[in-house]
Amino acid sequence: MMKKNKRAIAILFLCTFLLMILMSGCGKENGSADKESVKTDKQTYTIVDQLGRNVEIPNNVNKIVCLQHHTLDIILELQAQDKLVGVLSEWETLLGSYAADVFPGIRKLGYPGTISSLNVESVANLKPDVVIVSNQIPEESINQLEKLGIPVVTITLYVADKEQASTIHPDLVNPDEAYTEGLKQAVTLIGQITGKKEKAAELWNYVVTNRAIVSQHLDKIPEKDRIKVYMANEKMNTYGTGKYVGVAMAKAGARNVAETIKGYKQVTVEQVAQWNPQVIFVQSRNASVLNEIKNNKAWAEIDAVKKGKLIIAPDYTKPWGNPTPESMALGEIWLAKTLYPEAFKEVDLDKMVQYFYKNFYGIDYKE
Repeated sequence: MMKKNKRAIAILFLCTFLLMILMSGCGKENGSADKESVKTDKQTYTIVDQLGRNVEIPNNVNKIVCLQHHTLDIILELQAQDKLVGVLSEWETLLGSYAADVFPGIRKLGYPGTISSLNVESVANLKPDVVIVSNQIPEESINQLEKLGIPVVTITLYVADKEQASTIHPDLVNPDEAYTEGLKQAVTLIGQITGKKEKAAELWNYVVTNRAIVSQHLDKIPEKDRIKVYMANEKMNTYGTGKYVGVAMAKAGARNVAETIKGYKQVTVEQVAQWNPQVIFVQSRNASVLNEIKNNKAWAEIDAVKKGKLIIAPDYTKPWGNPTPESMALGEIWLAKTLYPEAFKEVDLDKMVQYFYKNFYGIDYKE
């Protein structure tokens, strides 16, 4: 009886031992399967660009070709310039030399295109993970790059239906909403692509906070006292309705005298004289226009000229056709404070400018 019990116990122990070995083997096999699944995980994901196109991009983007100066500006503000391998050739003309202060290496990058054209072979030679372009780039060029397996993301800085989004000067029903939501989308997209989501959220929150400061202080200015302004550009061009400059003027409590025209168009001195603006602004990149106005007798009887209200907008205001975080966060406050200094005397704009440049660009601001 004792021998039978011992034999039974031995058999039970042996079975248990064999079962443990089998289970151990299964565990190792499952572990290998898990590792294999990690290896075969998809290395890309899909985003929707601002033309509504589905674009599949790598999870980790390390090389970017950027052919739009607004996007380049945002990349610098997110301090993601180490990912740039190519930029548009006219970056200095469109942005200013400060870009080289933020990123000295920009002068050593490839210049495979402009805001409106690109060289497919030159772009491909840079081996980018993603190419970011404006809506001015021909669809054919985009298709050629995508056939080579290079993802292309289009940034417009505004939201509109597909037909309007693909035009240079869109006819926007509500420009304020279109540019505000469009810039928010752009900042978010660029933050996602560059792996700088948190910095992008911080940047946009700063825009929202500063815009609220403007609206709070403008409550003191009655509608009837709003100042008439005009933005003078080269070759007698100006911004009418549908462009960001018009939005900025309205946000700052100004009345754009060119609101009767749409988009960015050429006007005459006679038209401007009829509008009779109280203040004339000139972008810093078009500073020479100011001397042209001063030296041309045809402008002499316009109120802004007679009273010496000819003002160059500082670099950081960026009063361009499309918005940037800087133009919304700093430019609108500058414009409002310039027009209504008493209402904004408590607002320390210099401090805001230095904070923006140090916190986002990583440099001190120098005019």
